[in-house]
Amino acid sequence: MVKFKGRSTIKQYMRDKPIKRGFKIWMLCDSSLYNLKFQVYTGKSDVIGAEKGLGARVVMDMVDNLPGKNHIVFMDNFFTSYDLFKILKDNLIYAVGTVNASRKNLPKLKDDKLILRGESDLKISNTGIVMYKWKDNKCVHLLSSLHSPKNTGNVNRKSKDRTQKLVSCPKVLIDYNKNINFVDNFDHLNSDYKT
Repeated sequence: MVKFKGRSTIKQYMRDKPIKRGFKIWMLCDSSLYNLKFQVYTGKSDVIGAEKGLGARVVMDMVDNLPGKNHIVFMDNFFTSYDLFKILKDNLIYAVGTVNASRKNLPKLKDDKLILRGESDLKISNTGIVMYKWKDNKCVHLLSSLHSPKNTGNVNRKSKDRTQKLVSCPKVLIDYNKNINFVDNFDHLNSDYKT
């Protein structure tokens, strides 16, 4: 969000953001924190009513010059959907992202109460897209068209008695946490060098 308090038809309000009113900008940043592409959100497209598939449309606009180059795109749950990942994979663009478990075309995984901390459950589609559910303090749901379900790693977690212990974790989550903050880091650099 770019702060703006004046009058404008494209000004947005997002109550959960530090900057609540202003211009919403979608960004694609690479691992070196450079902004590769951006798009100012000007409101819904010419569709009457609420725009469906906004997240997928934004991602497809951002990656329109990447097909066939085996890039990996990381995204949060606003953008992530099974249908989008399938389209990206067909275009040789791999994707990883957190996902809202109630989205359509997603399988049901084990109930949260049946999974202990450090345990995971997963399902693989016939197109090779994997949905993961891993439990830390809460359950995290991820989709990946890149990772093998066999790849796991370990992460340090504090137990209730405040001691550190290693907990098993899918590799997809480790990679996601390492790569998801490129846009946030770009914003941080942007604020540091504002002048």
